[in-house]
Amino acid sequence: MVIVNYKAGQLANRLFHFAHFISNSIEYNYTLINPSFNDYKQFFTSTSSNNFNGLKISTQITPADKLDGLIRKSMLGMGKVLVNPLKKTPLYHFHDVQDYDKQDVCYDMNDPEFVDSAKKRLTFIDGWLYRDFRNFQKHAPVLREIFTPVPEYQEEIEKTMAHCRQLGDVVIGVHIRRGDYKTFLNGCWYYEDEVYAAKMRELMELFAQENKTCVFLICSNEKINTDNYKGINIVTGDRHFIVDLYCLSQCDYLIGPPSTFTMWASFYGETPLCTLDTATKKVTPADFAVVKEG
Repeated sequence: MVIVNYKAGQLANRLFHFAHFISNSIEYNYTLINPSFNDYKQFFTSTSSNNFNGLKISTQITPADKLDGLIRKSMLGMGKVLVNPLKKTPLYHFHDVQDYDKQDVCYDMNDPEFVDSAKKRLTFIDGWLYRDFRNFQKHAPVLREIFTPVPEYQEEIEKTMAHCRQLGDVVIGVHIRRGDYKTFLNGCWYYEDEVYAAKMRELMELFAQENKTCVFLICSNEKINTDNYKGINIVTGDRHFIVDLYCLSQCDYLIGPPSTFTMWASFYGETPLCTLDTATKKVTPADFAVVKEG
């Protein structure tokens, strides 16, 4: 049994983190419990009901979220203070990938030692870069089913996308990441409106060669000044982040700075994504690719 004892940042990070564990759990048929997803479980069909269609997966250790939180914090504390010989016994294993995280290197969950612990011991997980790329792709349809938004958001997603489809031939999702990106990595991916507007015009020119018009669905964690996008067919609005994420997944193309938010949208909707890793990057058709794994 594996209990995920690590909160991997915000929504999209948590989705990818959980999804890799789900993929590994399905492949090796061990029980997986992820109470660390509790902040977002209400937004998805399987996690909100804790019903994973017969899979050995749960978001709860106990029926009570507060008790789960206490258990999780206690186990996290124990994992930090126990010396190495006591971290792994025949009954339990406090497994972490902190060294991998520090080096920004992925830990392959197909490691026989990890799989053995997952199947035979109570295994507590701590760390970000747990990855099972092979089985993530293999079980992608199941992941998409598990992380389908609950009905209350589906209706708004459908309405927003229907509106976009009426306004142009090609719907391009634009993720304008602000907020924490102003200071993250010294703001290297915090782009001003002028940068995004320039990329949109580049795309308008590209599709004009095919006699197609573009509509740009802008999703951002800050209010957008539409005056900075004059002459560009845009759709903005104050939407819930789940609506934004899954609207992006239904676009024809996506652009945005490096972010797991657009990566998840690309994976979920199999939507080609162009990552704007620099403000001066010129957008070309060759830059778009579907994210297969996170």
